[in-house]
Amino acid sequence: MTQQDLHAFYTSRKTSFAGSLASIRKQINVISNTRLAIALLIILAVYFGLTHHILLYAAVFLVTVFIYLIRVHSKLFDEKTHLENLVNLNDAESKAALGDSSLFAAGREFIDPHHPYTHDLDIFGEGSLFQYINRCNTLSGKRKLADRLSTSLPSASHIQEQQEAIRELASHTEFRQHVQAAGKELEEQPADRAQLEAWLKQPSFLYGKSFYRYLLILFPIVTVALVILAFIFPTMKGWAILCALAQWAILGLHVKKINAFHDYISRKKNILQRYARLLGHLQHNTFQSSLLKKISANAHEADVKVKSLASLVRSLDARLNSMTTLVVNSLLLYDLQCVYRLEKWKEQHADKLPAWLDVITETEVLCSFGTFAFNHADFQYARIQAELSIEIQQLGHPLLPEDERVSNDLLIGNKQSILIVTGANMAGKSTFLRTIGVNLVLALSGAPVCAQQFCCPVIQLRTGMRTADSLKDHQSYFYAELNRLKTIMDELRSDKPLLILLDEILKGTNSTDKQAGSIALVKQLLPHPCLALIATHDLALGDLEQEYPDRVKNYCFEATIENDQLSFDYKLKPGLAQKMNATFLMKKMGIIPR
Repeated sequence: MTQQDLHAFYTSRKTSFAGSLASIRKQINVISNTRLAIALLIILAVYFGLTHHILLYAAVFLVTVFIYLIRVHSKLFDEKTHLENLVNLNDAESKAALGDSSLFAAGREFIDPHHPYTHDLDIFGEGSLFQYINRCNTLSGKRKLADRLSTSLPSASHIQEQQEAIRELASHTEFRQHVQAAGKELEEQPADRAQLEAWLKQPSFLYGKSFYRYLLILFPIVTVALVILAFIFPTMKGWAILCALAQWAILGLHVKKINAFHDYISRKKNILQRYARLLGHLQHNTFQSSLLKKISANAHEADVKVKSLASLVRSLDARLNSMTTLVVNSLLLYDLQCVYRLEKWKEQHADKLPAWLDVITETEVLCSFGTFAFNHADFQYARIQAELSIEIQQLGHPLLPEDERVSNDLLIGNKQSILIVTGANMAGKSTFLRTIGVNLVLALSGAPVCAQQFCCPVIQLRTGMRTADSLKDHQSYFYAELNRLKTIMDELRSDKPLLILLDEILKGTNSTDKQAGSIALVKQLLPHPCLALIATHDLALGDLEQEYPDRVKNYCFEATIENDQLSFDYKLKPGLAQKMNATFLMKKMGIIPR
């Protein structure tokens, strides 16, 4: 699909969901008005029922209808929220199709100037690859996606498994968007998951102790039995009251712990219910890829168990109703029963809950890549090979609009392991290096790449393009760049295969020193298992092709000056650049005389 087709597709979906939303809102208004009318009828039925007792039966019926309408209203309200999210996300997608991804989280919190490549390649931040791909709404989902873009998958089999899942999800727009909309409903706070996992590690004070297991079974049975007998044999009334008071005495001994326990876990009830609702969306599709089958199976178990946990927390919340707690705590040790069952759930499933929640995380990441794949149906999946070489046909930058994108071919490896890329200012050298890097990040994440063909090994990526100084670390720009280069060389000396992208290295020293240092660095790279592209204005580096004809190759981006106009075609060509433009531009801008 073209950008306009994609925009029309999402706009159509937005209109459809907006129509359903309008219908739901009308139903909610009808239900609300009906509930109000029934509430008035209940009041009237009770009032007149004091003199006409048959109306009390009508009041009971009306109360039943009122409770039913409350449940219907709650369900419709959940549907309304879900549809609002679907409308909003399709609106965001329609804008992204035309180049505006600002409605999606940019991942600024993941920016790390010291990372081996993410800062140089604009992986995070406004207008970044993360913002372009991200469709995650949970905090852990965003972290997982950030990790996937910061660290390549460990092997070809892992990458192929991801490719298979992403390819399948690309054709499941309904599933992806319902998962995304459900994720928006979570309204997750930064500490929610950490606090939930901290609760799992807290020691139980009831479960696992035989005394409480028998107490919570036998004492309620005895108490209820005595209450029943008291109606038959009035002499048993004293014993029934004594047992009820004994239950309150037992509760009194534990009230501080129960209150603390309840206060902590009750705050997680809503997030647990929303986690369960999201997990419910994950299990209703039939998938073919092995990874999605595994996720779907785990989601089914997780949905049941997390719903059970949310239900147990909801039961404990019933103690907040004073009338309810007066009755059930007098007969059943209700508070302790609830705490015991929650602790039992925790002991049985504590080790599984993080993995169950990770099902949500992994699904969000896969759905993000699936949406990216759907939005770019012309992109191709990388072929992962063992050979230390990269072969690409028609490579472009995935964040550039199709009508502005200029594609290039690339072959590096098979002995020809270092490419020197020269060219004028603004000719496209830096963009080309970033294009290679960004597409390799996508390839090693299992996502499709902006190329007709992309063959690469599982290889670590290292860049030196945007090194920054640091007052905090007392580092100058030049020293920071040297540290980056030292790290790269240390890794190479440990025989770790690397793809290295360097742009105008050693900018912080004089031209003679820079040239000598750059040539020496290239020579240091030659004995090691690496592929390197080095962009430079220094044509002297091109002489290395004569010295190492099998290992070093020159390529360039040329500028054209015709009729006093400067232009670029952004096409990679063999050889050294012949035209530079700094003096021309300075004259044209009036900085120096013509």
